[in-house]
Amino acid sequence: MIDTILKRDGREVPFDPGKITSAILKAFQASGSAKTERTAQELTNQVLAKLGSDESIGVPTVEQIQDAVEGVLIENGFVRTAKRYILYRAERSRIREMNTRLMQIYDDITNKAA
Repeated sequence: MIDTILKRDGREVPFDPGKITSAILKAFQASGSAKTERTAQELTNQVLAKLGSDESIGVPTVEQIQDAVEGVLIENGFVRTAKRYILYRAERSRIREMNTRLMQIYDDITNKAA
């Protein structure tokens, strides 16, 4: 059973499986699929089982959970939904990267020796 997850910034926070279900539902909507919350919950349970059966994973990272979601979507034939999920992840990564660069530039400007 997963109690906590490791965020990208290194924080360990309580695990909320509802976030997986919500992400799957959003991917269904983005792909035009009319799947229900029940289907998303069943897929979430598969993700949890997959993560729980991998003995190499102690406290899972956000990335490991997202990879498991992708795998479960594809294994269950939701290829179009998996594609939308993957594209969303890529977009969020680009945004995080841009924000990091922006903060580095801001830090360079404000801390520049006069």
